[in-house]
Amino acid sequence: MIQSLADLWLLFDSPAPTLVVITGPSGAGKTTWCAELAAHARERGLRAAGLLSPGVFADGYKWAIDVVDLATGARRRLAQRRASPDPTSPTRNWQFDDDALTWGSAILTAQGPCDLLIVDELGPLELLHGQGWHQALPLFERRAYRLACAVVRPSLLAHFTARFPAAAIIDLAR
Repeated sequence: MIQSLADLWLLFDSPAPTLVVITGPSGAGKTTWCAELAAHARERGLRAAGLLSPGVFADGYKWAIDVVDLATGARRRLAQRRASPDPTSPTRNWQFDDDALTWGSAILTAQGPCDLLIVDELGPLELLHGQGWHQALPLFERRAYRLACAVVRPSLLAHFTARFPAAAIIDLAR
């Protein structure tokens, strides 16, 4: 079982591309874990690519989410917390920026081979509605990476693993 970044490095020696799911409850450190993995990859001369979605906090409150292109470091505002939840939206607590979603989608669509591919995160838009960064799913199937990490919340893990049953799972709640 993979429980640390050190364990994950062993997967780079695998003869076949490996897909790993990073899961855990909100606040477990999934994005931080992925950011550290990307930094370690770059330190080792590996090409890290994909999207990272760090939260934007003020006074301990997460009020927005950014998106970062791991290949270039370019950053955009992805979503802002809604004043009140929208029960009709698949992202009931967040208002997503269409331009940022299009930008992230274009990055995934153009993605070529890399050593490390990270997509943070695949949520209800992607896994239930075929929207958002759904381009990541065929990207994982193409396997043009040595190691890929998909961040998926626990409530959607079964949807992801139904499509990718061989994916290793790292649960940060443990």
